[in-house]
Amino acid sequence: MPVPRCTAHHIVFWRHHGETKIDNLVLLCTKHHRLIHHSEWKVAIAQEGLPEFTPPAYLDPSGQPRRNTMHLRT
Repeated sequence: MPVPRCTAHHIVFWRHHGETKIDNLVLLCTKHHRLIHHSEWKVAIAQEGLPEFTPPAYLDPSGQPRRNTMHLRT
């Protein structure tokens, strides 16, 4: 989704004292923003500074984080 159509998601929610800083935010489209809030998917920032998404155990018992590789530079 183009950036103007995305919203910022707090990785550590602000109500749990998550700060509104770039290293605690990830841009998500509306569909995926809702999914993160209303399901067991987790999001974290990896060492390289890229977001990783971990699916719920019922989808992937290994808990292997996934990245969106669509916009990665080669």
